[in-house]
Amino acid sequence: MVRAVLFDVGDTLILGHPKFWLWPILEAKGIAQKADLARLPQAIRDAYEHYSEHHMSATDEATALSFWRAFHWEVMNGIGLGAYADEVADYLRENWQSPHVWPLTPGAKEVLAALKDGGFKLGVVSNWDWTLPGVLQATGLADFFDYIGVSALEGVAKPDPRFFQIVLSKLETEPHQAIHIGDSEDDVKGALAAGVRPVLFDPYKQNPNAIGDLAWVVEYATGRVDWL
Repeated sequence: MVRAVLFDVGDTLILGHPKFWLWPILEAKGIAQKADLARLPQAIRDAYEHYSEHHMSATDEATALSFWRAFHWEVMNGIGLGAYADEVADYLRENWQSPHVWPLTPGAKEVLAALKDGGFKLGVVSNWDWTLPGVLQATGLADFFDYIGVSALEGVAKPDPRFFQIVLSKLETEPHQAIHIGDSEDDVKGALAAGVRPVLFDPYKQNPNAIGDLAWVVEYATGRVDWL
């Protein structure tokens, strides 16, 4: 019986692909057409890899915002827009609590509301920096959660099962009573190691082995559908 549902955030509840958060800004500034789209995949891989390796040090506001500015600058430079990198990176740093720079996955609020109304305990298990609670507040997601686990603030990151154990303890839930929704191999490995059933999710519906609609989570948690 499922009593708790855990969620990753990036590319699970909030869309991480730049076409959803960066491109509208570039289009508004009239520079989107100057980007080298052929370089975008590598630029994104490099920026996210650097984030993954170093985000644990971003445990306060100043460090985190500086870290995000560097992230956005790297993406801009990587797609051939280095001349505009400072302008855009500064804009995103200054507007980090604006919901328009954190596009929600379709159905995110509705799914969280349905689970909350259904009496499920909800938790976040996300490899993120100091900013995450503020980001979730800005997007209107924070109040759905009983506990928000942030790797940089907990001192441990996925796939380490201890991260899941911390959040489960806060939710007063046993591992076998929880499922975890996430988009990455770290989500799956970490959940399994902690005794939690993982649900691989792909908001872009590119992975045939992943669910592509968050509404399925409600159907499964409430027992209306069996496992995939």
